[in-house]
Amino acid sequence: RFKETAVPSSNRAARAFFSGRSGQFAWFAWLFLGSAMVSAAEFTPDQLEFFERRIRPVLVDRCFSCHSADAKKLKGDLRLDSREAVLKGGESGKPGLRPGDPEHSLLIEAVRYGNQDLQMPPKGRLPEDAIADLTQWVKMGAPWPAGDAKTAEAKKEGFDLEKRRAG
Repeated sequence: RFKETAVPSSNRAARAFFSGRSGQFAWFAWLFLGSAMVSAAEFTPDQLEFFERRIRPVLVDRCFSCHSADAKKLKGDLRLDSREAVLKGGESGKPGLRPGDPEHSLLIEAVRYGNQDLQMPPKGRLPEDAIADLTQWVKMGAPWPAGDAKTAEAKKEGFDLEKRRAG
């Protein structure tokens, strides 16, 4: 059981929520989800530069043709063109990655070619340095610049006000 001091006594609702057996689950859920919801403001300039120089080029060159809002046919219902989309995952129902945990991230499993049923990119394995960079990127929390997310719906069809008014 968690100690009462784990939650500030000034917040009775939080203390009640996080106490007892269900509170233990709430703590673990909060810690897990909280780690996945790091905002871009919390990433350092060096981490964002690492993404721009080492990760984005790999994603653009080797992944976006099948896994982006611009893909002709989205494969596996998985987009890799925004942090939110990668965290959401695809048709497996699992997140594409777990920030800080490359050993339990599907993206890393796929690029390592260790699972016969999950190997990406399918036309050939990435160079070892690219795999190492992706692994390091996930370890550092998968930094991604703020405001960089696209919405698939906007890219697929767009919004035409005149068409909407006419229909």
